[in-house]
Amino acid sequence: METATKAINCRDEDAVGLKVHTMVHSKFIPSPKGLSYILLQELGKGEFEVEMRHNIYNIKSKTELNPCTIKKIRELSMSLRTSM
Repeated sequence: METATKAINCRDEDAVGLKVHTMVHSKFIPSPKGLSYILLQELGKGEFEVEMRHNIYNIKSKTELNPCTIKKIRELSMSLRTSM
């Protein structure tokens, strides 16, 4: 699974302080609720924002996703493959 992280200039007033932008293709996320749960547990309430555009989940956060969080997101994508 490929994830891309880059610093962005926030354009939305709601995204003030959310300077890190991580993109994950939707084909790797079998459950949007699962993604939200992982981010809530790892980053905390109000520390991130998720939007979907053109089959890509755009995750805006105050800090970079740590390796543990990325691993959990990858495990979420692996559960999709094993359930088929």
